[in-house]
Amino acid sequence: MNPLKRWRWWAVLALPVAVIALNSFGPDGWRDPLVKLIWLSWTAICVALAHSARKALFDYAHGREAWLKAIQHPIGAGLAFLGLCFLAGVLVLAFTGFARAQPVPAAAQALAPLVTQEIAQHWPQAPRRSYVGALIEKESCISLEHRTCWSTAARLKTSREEGAGLGQITRAWGASGALRFDALAETVGMDPRALQELTWDNVYTRADLGVRAILVKLRDCHRRFQQLGIDDDMARLAFCDAAYNGGLGGVQQERQLCALTAGCDPAQWFGHVENHSNKSRAKWQGYGASAFDINRAHVRATVLLEPRRWRYAQWLGV
Repeated sequence: MNPLKRWRWWAVLALPVAVIALNSFGPDGWRDPLVKLIWLSWTAICVALAHSARKALFDYAHGREAWLKAIQHPIGAGLAFLGLCFLAGVLVLAFTGFARAQPVPAAAQALAPLVTQEIAQHWPQAPRRSYVGALIEKESCISLEHRTCWSTAARLKTSREEGAGLGQITRAWGASGALRFDALAETVGMDPRALQELTWDNVYTRADLGVRAILVKLRDCHRRFQQLGIDDDMARLAFCDAAYNGGLGGVQQERQLCALTAGCDPAQWFGHVENHSNKSRAKWQGYGASAFDINRAHVRATVLLEPRRWRYAQWLGV
């Protein structure tokens, strides 16, 4: 019988693949129902893969024949059928475990209620809430097992720069020792009432203020791009992530470069503005990558559903 004529293949393979493919192209703002549907689709694909693997390993063993013989009475045929079922079950668990590898760090699970609370209080209209989790992971986690992963104690300190806390709020000094910029003071200025308690004295201890500072900074950026007529929240998210990493002024310059290039849409990041920049392409000593590469990699690592956002969808919303 042609497999395509059997409902089983459409139910466990074709339909789930279609759901995942459509989700990758369209907006993923369906929140919790979409998260459950995605995992259901992946599980169904795992079932299909397990069935195919079992067929490949034991092409001579036919479940239908074993079932028919088991009905008749032979104990051996019944045991063979049970063996095939056991193998299929093990393969399903193996594939499912692979698909769900790298779970959310324990520290992230502990802070998830706080993040959700801060979003509800300070930016309830936030699009792609899972992005906040991906951003914190990118900024604070050297690895998912590292002691500073999702910790307010996360710190990057050099003679010229200091990045602090969950969002790596940064201040930097020039060669003369004079303060060049202070992102903490800048962020507090965006919402003095909400961040009136945030200082460099408590940035390494107050998780609530650290999360709030991230939200205030992102909220301000999104409002700026909305005022510029960019209504696509996925595009705004990409622009604001690039600005979070490399500065808002740089993103605006890059949009201008894009506007001067034929076929480039300054209202879209992916495939358009991301390809145009005055940022240095020379590798920074000690980083192994250029300012341009670091900035673009930051957007790809946090804005897209893979590789990080999906981990936090079930905790923060899609």
